[in-house]
Order: sequence, then C-alpha cells, then structure tokens
Amino acid sequence: MGCVFCEISKKEKPAYIIYEDDDIMTILDINPISKGHLLVIPKEHHEGIQDTPVKTLIKAWVTASAFAKIYRVNLNAPGVNVVTNSGSPAGQVIFHFHVHVIPRWDQDGFKKSGRHQLNEKEANEVINMLSNHIDVVKDYLKQL
Repeated sequence: MGCVFCEISKKEKPAYIIYEDDDIMTILDINPISKGHLLVIPKEHHEGIQDTPVKTLIKAWVTASAFAKIYRVNLNAPGVNVVTNSGSPAGQVIFHFHVHVIPRWDQDGFKKSGRHQLNEKEANEVINMLSNHIDVVKDYLKQL
C-alpha cells in the first residue's frame, strides 16, 4: 500500500501547498481541526519521529516553528498547537513523519468539536492569508 504523503510530495496526488523546498513540504490538512491547520511533511519517507534523521527533524520543526510565529505574531492567532503523533496509540493515522501546526482562533470550537472537511473556499482563504508571510519560513530555515 502506498503512502499518501509520498504521493503528495511527488505530485502524484493533489494538495494545497503552502510552502515547498527540496526537503520539506507544508500543506493544508484536508480534515483540519481549525482554519489554517497545516502539516509539515519531509519529502523523504520515515514512519515516525523515532526513525527520522536528525537533520530532517530539525528542518521540519524549524519550519513548523516559523509557521507558528506567522500565526501568533503576523496573523494574531491567540494560540497555536505544534505536535507530532508517533504510532497509532498516539493518534498517528498516516505513517509518514509529519508535524501539525494548528492555529487556535477565538470560537474555533477547541475541545468542543472535531475536524471538518476542508473545502476549496477555505483552502484559498488560508493560502491567501499565508502567502505574504512565507519569508518568515525562509528566514528561519536560513538559520540552520
């Protein structure tokens, strides 16, 4: 069985791409917890955090940190969750290491409701919201 994140990184499956370089891809989660829920995905396949090379871990977490900064500082999100799940008991559903960046907005239903299906209108709103701030990600990654 194939890996959906590998297929997305090879452009075999569509995704709403927010940021991409040779090693990392940041996409919108298709079942977001809140508006702007992102997934930072290394292009190289590793099942979980425990078997991902340190250099890849650093780049993924630095990228996630940059997006957390964009949400908190540039876009005034009151909070943000940055998390990875490793193993099905921890909530991992796709067994390709990735980091969730989940902005928390007032009235986003945190702790009250689950995920919803991403639609094209919402995806385009988030893409437009983040597109002017990608330099923050690039500045973070230059520090590696």
